Amino acid sequence: MCCIVATIDSPEFKKVQGVACQHCLPASGCGIYLTRPPVCRIWYCQWRRLAWLDDSWRPDRSQIMLRPTDDEVPPGYASPTGIVFDILGPCDILLAEKVIEAVGNLIDARIATFLSVPGRPGYASGRVFLNPLLDAAVRHRDGDALGKGLVDGFLLSVLHPQEPITF
Repeated sequence: MCCIVATIDSPEFKKVQGVACQHCLPASGCGIYLTRPPVCRIWYCQWRRLAWLDDSWRPDRSQIMLRPTDDEVPPGYASPTGIVFDILGPCDILLAEKVIEAVGNLIDARIATFLSVPGRPGYASGRVFLNPLLDAAVRHRDGDALGKGLVDGFLLSVLHPQEPITF
């Protein structure tokens, strides 16, 4: 999924989101795995890095790709690195109990949490900062309000003005 969903802008390699990497082979993965660029060597989806995420979070199974970000993380959060939930499937996947719990736990831990819905291939994704939207629902342990807020965040992300990705 990262070979399609991610925007890559490094000195060695550039690729816009929504377009499969030129080296991505259908049903077999990276065609240059042993010589792939450094940006690909060091990147891991967060389901592989965060011990509390099980195999069901694998992006091709969950339709969600989790990735770290240090872009637009406001001061005062527990870490300068936040988490982005890239939603690769329909909006209703946000209503799964595991998603509501994961988002709620991150916000409760004061981790900057974002929701992103990929735009058209070659265009920037819409991205919504979830913490201010969902803080009250998390504080009140209101799962229904959290789910509604996630759906609202999804809609805000989808309605985000689509800008072409330029390098």
